[in-house]
Amino acid sequence: MVPSKLSSSPRWLFLALLSVSVALGGVVLVGEHFVDPSDGESGQPSFTNVSHCRTISQPGYYALRSNVGGAAGLSDSCFRIKSSDVVLDGFGHAIDGRGVTNSTGIRIVNGSSVSNVTVRSFDLSDLNRGIHVKNGSHIQVRRVNASRNAEGVTFWNTTRSTVARSGFERNLVGVVVDNESARVRIANNNYFANNYAGDVARRRGRFRRADATQSTTAVGTVGPDERSPVRAPTSRYRAARRRADATR
Repeated sequence: MVPSKLSSSPRWLFLALLSVSVALGGVVLVGEHFVDPSDGESGQPSFTNVSHCRTISQPGYYALRSNVGGAAGLSDSCFRIKSSDVVLDGFGHAIDGRGVTNSTGIRIVNGSSVSNVTVRSFDLSDLNRGIHVKNGSHIQVRRVNASRNAEGVTFWNTTRSTVARSGFERNLVGVVVDNESARVRIANNNYFANNYAGDVARRRGRFRRADATQSTTAVGTVGPDERSPVRAPTSRYRAARRRADATR
């Protein structure tokens, strides 16, 4: 029999919670919040679990725990991040637009500015835009796979932001840096393949490939070690871009 004094102590409650954590494979569940050590970041606060498209208007850590879109497709933005200081982790789940013209997987926009936002570990497919950032700063896109979209990731009027460890395949354009953006870094550890109108494109602003020459001309330049050059927009890209701009 457990003494009554021990059963009411905080230490006993901690041991009970620890036992539940082990039984669940290291995941501690507390209502709609959870801590998942598999993300690999020590000391990370709990995530808020989300299972459907929604607007995020408060700072915090959010995790998608199921695929969204699918047969129903998306007719608008799935996730709309309107707050600074947000981490949205897909944990490998998919946002599937099913080819709807004006669909966006993740939109990071809030009036004049939004900053310190990380989006990671998503599969984004069959969308108009996989991720769209407008008026942002310090935006991090990591471990994202974008395929069969018009534009994989777009930056408009955005500064000090990075795309890293991500893959872009069979999009019209992989990454677009536009609208006077500056100091947007496309890391060398990204993968580009079979993007029909180009891997990276831009019209105005500045764009920087890792270890490459920064340029302020209409088409960026890259260093000799780069696998994929920055290409001038083709007529097919310009036509698709006009359609995309019409839906913003």
